[in-house]
Amino acid sequence: MTNCIVVDDEPLARQLLEGYIAQTPGLNCVAVCQSAIEAFSVLHEQQVDVMFLDIQMPGITGVNFLRSLKNAPKVIFTTAYADYAVDAFELEAVDYLLKPITFERFIKAVQKVNLKQASAEVIPTPAAENSFIFLKVDRRLIKINHADISHIEGYGDYLKVHTAAQTYVTYMTFSKLEQLLPAANFIRIHRSTMVNTAYIQFAEGNFLRVAGQDLAIGQSYRDKVFQKLNMEG
Repeated sequence: MTNCIVVDDEPLARQLLEGYIAQTPGLNCVAVCQSAIEAFSVLHEQQVDVMFLDIQMPGITGVNFLRSLKNAPKVIFTTAYADYAVDAFELEAVDYLLKPITFERFIKAVQKVNLKQASAEVIPTPAAENSFIFLKVDRRLIKINHADISHIEGYGDYLKVHTAAQTYVTYMTFSKLEQLLPAANFIRIHRSTMVNTAYIQFAEGNFLRVAGQDLAIGQSYRDKVFQKLNMEG
């Protein structure tokens, strides 16, 4: 049984979602909350698997509430506004439902929860199935093909993703990006550098020539790099 909570300041919206949950086999509504503060208490008292979370609420918005949670359940955003899709993507929400929400659209969102759980159990790196990633650059989501990326450089909490066409700066950690890129094609050569092996021209000393640039190989990464390239260090 999947335990759910509904968080929405609108009574009719709460009633609608509670009814949808009651009609869906396998779902159990453990609480209906009218504010983020009320939901916070529920999350600490009960096991919650899925949270249907409104975005525009008095006090703490749904987006800020989710950002404040250390161990958040799966989240399906519910809102009357389409302007928060980028935020939902950044926060890894399962889905983004625009009001008025139909039962058919509700079911599709629930199915995504189940698909994500199944993928996490069977495939350690599901993102590797795709040949592209989406990066948040300013307020846009930019689609970038894996094959177009030559290398990535880290600068604090930001990454510079280099392609032949241009360089994209995005707010993301290296550990997160490593989950999104296929390990067969990309390798970390330094604490702050990752390269696409297809763009490596040659290795010399402690450097790799990648797309015309010399990139340093970190001492702790050296053995792994040369093993990957079938070379002797």
